[in-house]
Order: sequence, then structure tokens, then C-alpha cells
Amino acid sequence: MNKLTAVPAGVAALAAALLMAAALAWLALRPAGLPAAPPDAGPAAFSAARALAHAAFLAQTPRPIASDANVRARDYLLEKLRALGLDPQVQTATVSGSERDGAGNVRLTVAVVHNIVLRIRASAPLGRLPLMLASHYDSVPDAPDAAGAVAALLESLRALRQGPPLRNDLIVLIADGEHAGSLGARAFVEQHPWARKVGLVLRFEGAPGPGPMTLQGTHGGNGATVAAWARLDAAPAGSSRGAAGAADASPLRTLGLAGMRFAGAADSAAMQHCGDTIMALARAFGERALDTIAAPDRVYFSVPLAGALHYPQRFVWHITRVAGALCLLVCWATLRHGVQRIGPLALSGALAGTLVALIVLSAAKPGATYLLAWPLIGVLLAAGTLHLPLAAALSRHARAAILAGGTLPAIALLLPLAAAAWAPPAALPAPPEAITYLADATTWKSYWLDATGARASTAAPRTGIAFPHIAMLKDDNTPARRQVAFALTSKNAAPTIELRVEGARVLAARLDGRALATRRAGNWTLTLHGMGERRLHVALELEGGAGARIHIQESIPGLPADAIPGERTHTTRGGRTLSTDMLVLR
Repeated sequence: MNKLTAVPAGVAALAAALLMAAALAWLALRPAGLPAAPPDAGPAAFSAARALAHAAFLAQTPRPIASDANVRARDYLLEKLRALGLDPQVQTATVSGSERDGAGNVRLTVAVVHNIVLRIRASAPLGRLPLMLASHYDSVPDAPDAAGAVAALLESLRALRQGPPLRNDLIVLIADGEHAGSLGARAFVEQHPWARKVGLVLRFEGAPGPGPMTLQGTHGGNGATVAAWARLDAAPAGSSRGAAGAADASPLRTLGLAGMRFAGAADSAAMQHCGDTIMALARAFGERALDTIAAPDRVYFSVPLAGALHYPQRFVWHITRVAGALCLLVCWATLRHGVQRIGPLALSGALAGTLVALIVLSAAKPGATYLLAWPLIGVLLAAGTLHLPLAAALSRHARAAILAGGTLPAIALLLPLAAAAWAPPAALPAPPEAITYLADATTWKSYWLDATGARASTAAPRTGIAFPHIAMLKDDNTPARRQVAFALTSKNAAPTIELRVEGARVLAARLDGRALATRRAGNWTLTLHGMGERRLHVALELEGGAGARIHIQESIPGLPADAIPGERTHTTRGGRTLSTDMLVLR
């Protein structure tokens, strides 16, 4: 007899189920494949090579708000957009934001932002709401991040211009100050006339390390946008479980619009994926009326082999009820007939506990219920099948194969989540050497600081860096309140100035006559961006009867070239320069 035919059917079924589970686990854990960039993209197609050229320029150096590198990046984008025959405008606005930490400390930010905004007119008659594509061109102070997303957006606009015009107007926002409390987006929302006349917003951001583009989250009624995402040829991975969306505090969400947020890396394959996604979504939503784009929310997630799956969120409780009914049946059958090697009470308790967690999740986070619902239903269907009369004649291996098959939804949905939680963070380029040059007006000396802020044993050479210029205008102290006013000027035109009040609570504050938020607890910090060499008028109302200190610090990217030691010439771009002074109110 042939050896293959001699293998019992139960063993073959078990082997097939285990092989399928192993293959699915491998698919779930392997890095997502990306479409290769075409070697010679035509004029109307997105080219990763062309986009990478833009990204290379933007990634030369960090571009924090109000820095010289930030200005160069803005000028570069304006030049390239105008070369495409577009008419970009710069929205210059003063905007403020505030936040409070758990200790009650208040941190305010006031910035002059310079957003790049443009509008591409449509072929359809007037009256249709426009589509908005949004990104940002500033970066964090110590890394030239987020270059890929804006580069992909720039190349996408070039390619879109080569095709037929869209039926909807296209608004493009390349914001400033994203890493300063999203103040550029806030300025657009609060002050730009186009903000209240948008139908849908698609946002594109950079992602650390290599990897494919991902759908980070949605907002507004996502039914129609999720359906369009799922129809993409290579839909970016994403899910509605809410972890990424919960951290999204962009002011663009306050417009109440439907929208999606994507993030992608800046390598060639990811860039091509990002550009293809931007192009496909722009053409899809640029053609349909956006007045009714908001639709009831849908649960969505990505599955190996199956791709992007989604269904209406209103189905969540129906699915939970089905899981509950199956759980009751399986628990009843388990307690009645027992299960070999697994205590009936223990198994029933585990299933019931999972069902309770699913009910709680359905009420609190319906978008995440797929993580429990489908694995639970899979196990329940497999366990229920084993209690059918026909299952009594099956071999032990065949029964094990049925149980293994019931775990496939858990492998497909939970294994990638567990792997992501345990995976080490992506390797990022080493940051530049952390070295700081400090010019301190309280000692009239200059110092080198290391990464911990410790001063070197020897003083640094003096340079042309100026101290903050402070002119005291008023200091009236009474037992109840103390009113302080002074003029502050940065002779260095520092991109960032920070004022920190210690020793007394700030009861009221004004900057150039503009009221600033205060809270009667904790320290009070005001960060200013882009003030140049303006003479700033600061008025504070403090608790009376007590002394206070007002620390003033100017921060400038880079180091003074005439102060860098010969062995550290490579740190010119990586370091920063601080110029500090302090007002002591006795």
C-alpha cells in the first residue's frame, strides 16, 4: 500500500490545519510587501525618484519653526509649486495654544507661522465643496523628519496637473509649526477663509524608520472614506481600533469634517506607495460630490491575504449577540458532556470571561471589537462543531484539526498586534552630537553643555551671541498682587524664546496687549516662535508679597562657528545655542 494512502485521515486533517495556521502566522508577521517603483514613470504618473529628490533637499538639516532651515524649505516648496504653474500663497499668522501637565504647570505657545496654501480650480461648475490635502514642512529641532510626506505631496501635484482636471477644487495646506503644538493647522482653522468650506481632508505625515504607508486613523463619518480606502489596489494597512486616532489632536479635526490621516516613510518603495495612494484618493474624491461624504462609521482592519475588510459599526452589537448566543450554547454543551483534559468549568469560564470583555469593548470602543469578536466566534464555532453528533466518530487528530482551524481568526488578527507590541523600535539614524553653547547673562560667561545639561570645567570662548535685551517698565508690588511689565528684544532674532516664571503664581498675563491663558497653580511657561527682533511688551500679574524669578532663554539651532573646538567642527549643525538671562523680583 502506498505510504501516503496509509496516513489516517485525522492525521492528514490535523497536519493540513497546522500547516494552514503556520502559513497564516507567517503571512501575518512578515513585513508588508510594497509595489516596486516604476523605473521610468510617465509624466502623468507618480515617480518615487522625482519625489526622493525633493525629500533629499528637505532632509539635509532639521527645519524647526522659525529657523533659517525652515525658511529655506518654504522657499524651495514655493519655487517648485510655482514651476508647476500653481499660485501658492503664504498665510502668515500669529496664533497661540496652551497645555497643562499633571502637576498643574501651564505651558503656553505663541508663534508666527507661515503656512503654504494653494487652490487648484476644478472643471465642474461652482458650488461643490473642495477636497483638501494637508501636510507640514517643519520638523522637530533635532532631526530632519517628515520630509517624505511633503515630497510625495509635491510630486503628486505635479502628476495630477498632467491629467484631466478634477471636478472638485483642490485645496493644499502645507502647514508650518506642526511640531509646535500644531499651530500652523490651528492658524488655518481659525483664520483662513477657506477652512469652513472644505468637504474632506486627507492628511499625510512622515513616519520614523523604513516601512510601508499606514492609515493612522479617521475622523468624522468614515463610512465612505473607509470604503474608498478598501478599494485601493494596495490599500495601506490600518484599523479602527482607535490607538492611533486617540492620539490625534490636530486642529483640523475641529472642523467637524470627514477625514483620514496617513503616515509613510521616505524610502523609495514607501514613497511610491505613498504617492500612488495620494493620487488614487485625490482622483476618487476629486470626482464625487463631497457635500454628503460623511457616512455612518465603519469598523475596518487589514487581514493577510484578504486585504482591507470593513463593515458598518451598527453591526457590532449584532455580532456581539451572535458571539453571546454561541457562547451560551457551547458552555451548555461543555458542562453537559465535558471536555477531555480541559475542565468543563475552566473552559466555560474562559469563554464567558472573553464574552464579557467583548461586551465591555462593544460599549466603550466599538471600532476595536473585531480583535475579540472574530477570534471568539472562530473558537466557539470549532468547539460547537465538536459537540455535534457527527463529530463523535472523528479521530482525535481530526478533532484537533477542527480546533486548530478555529484559531485562524485569532492568528490573523491578534498575532500581528502582539508582535508589534513586543517588537523593538525601528532603528533610526543616530542623532547628532548633543552639544550646546550657552551664553549666560547672569555670570557674563559662556559655557559648553553636554547632553545632560552639565557645564564643562572650562568656560567657552565669547562670541557675537547677544544676551536677551530686557528693559524694565513696571514693578508695583502690593500684598495682594504684583504687576510687572518689561520689554524684551532678541538681538539674535532667535527662532525660539522661552519665559518661565518661578516662585509666584501668574494671575494674568499679556503679550503686546494680547491676553494669555493662566491657571492659579504650578509654574507658568511661555514659548515664543518667530518673533524676530521685535520689541515685545510682556505684562504679568503675580501673587503679591513674594519674590519671583523670570527665566528668559533664547534658543538658536546650530553652534557659533567661531566658538567650536577644532575637533568638533562636525557638530555645527547638530548643536544648539542658548542665550539666557533672569529677572529676579525681590
